[in-house]
Amino acid sequence: MIRKWLISIIVLILLLAGAGALAIWYVKPEEDLNLNYDPVPIVDRALTMIRHLDTEFVLSEADINNIGKATIRLHPDYSPDIRITGARFELQEDKLVAHVNVMYKKRIPAGLVITYGLRWSEPNVVAVVEEAKLKGITLKKSDFDNMEIPLSSELPKLVHIQKLDVQGKSVVITIRKPTLRELRNLLSQELKKQVGWTD
Repeated sequence: MIRKWLISIIVLILLLAGAGALAIWYVKPEEDLNLNYDPVPIVDRALTMIRHLDTEFVLSEADINNIGKATIRLHPDYSPDIRITGARFELQEDKLVAHVNVMYKKRIPAGLVITYGLRWSEPNVVAVVEEAKLKGITLKKSDFDNMEIPLSSELPKLVHIQKLDVQGKSVVITIRKPTLRELRNLLSQELKKQVGWTD
């Protein structure tokens, strides 16, 4: 009787261990992702836009990917037990989709797909969580934080964003048209840079 009981316990332990190994294999990331990124020359684009008296500039999907990865790289520790090790961002219709690799307790890698809606909330672009999945399993979106991208801090002071729209594989940023005084200040600053003057 005791021998049968011991055999049952051993079989149960082996089954649980196998289930654990299967679970670890199942949640393993499908993509080899990192947090490397290329800087996006947002200031230069904004200044070029102003010089041409335009009120829109465009961020491509590649730009969004680089900006998103740069934002995560500043704070890769999502929680004490979860560290983000890689990411890839893409635009799908009017949504931002983040493919994210995480490491749980420094031992278990997992791949997540988080879908965000984008909106402008001065002074940040806010990515609002709409759906989160672990492989095919839908997770509670309340367990995930919205992501804030401080776009205004990257722009010249006279550039004030009014709205943003996702159009295909790009994000169109619309700004308030600068006043004549703001344009004069900008031209003055540009002139000083060209001749090497400083305030």
